Amino acid sequence: MQLSFALAALLPLVASAANIAVSVGKSGLTFDPTSVKAAEGDIVVFSFYPKNHTVTQSSFDKPCEALSDTADAKAVNSGFVAVESADTPTVWNWTVTSTDPAWFFCAQTAPANHCMGGMVFAVNPPADKTIAAFTDKAKGGSANTTTTPAGSSTTSGTKTSTSTTPSGSSTAGAGKNGASSLAGSAGAAILAVAGAVAGLAL
Repeated sequence: MQLSFALAALLPLVASAANIAVSVGKSGLTFDPTSVKAAEGDIVVFSFYPKNHTVTQSSFDKPCEALSDTADAKAVNSGFVAVESADTPTVWNWTVTSTDPAWFFCAQTAPANHCMGGMVFAVNPPADKTIAAFTDKAKGGSANTTTTPAGSSTTSGTKTSTSTTPSGSSTAGAGKNGASSLAGSAGAAILAVAGAVAGLAL
């Protein structure tokens, strides 16, 4: 009985993380969907389509200006991801570390400025700062810079290539994304705790 209770308490740790699929540039200069709700630990699975895009973190007030790294946090930036064929999108995973709103844009400026064309994305946008308002700000920002600030680098995302559009938990190859590693670690932790609880019960 004690073993069942201990295992039931640990199951939410494994089952709570979700993969959230987002297409980058599949239907023109867009993220699809343009915003998502995500919990801490969820993985946003970005599938990049031709020709060359980024997922670069910004702020609501300056949609087309890359955030700089701080002592407390590293700004999210996939770097430029060049893709030749829509049949083989490149997948880049980002693990959500907070339920706070997070704002993103594509930093590509050639042949057109993608951000100023409305290519923006948000995670957990609040009711008073909608994705529509964020998009309007991006389209109106002629003075915004879209380059990655000096001293910044890409964050720890995982990039893979795939021949199909990702969906759900099977988005990237096994062992190549944070979800697989997380599930394996959590499973090992559950087995270790279960063994310890079983030992105590005896």
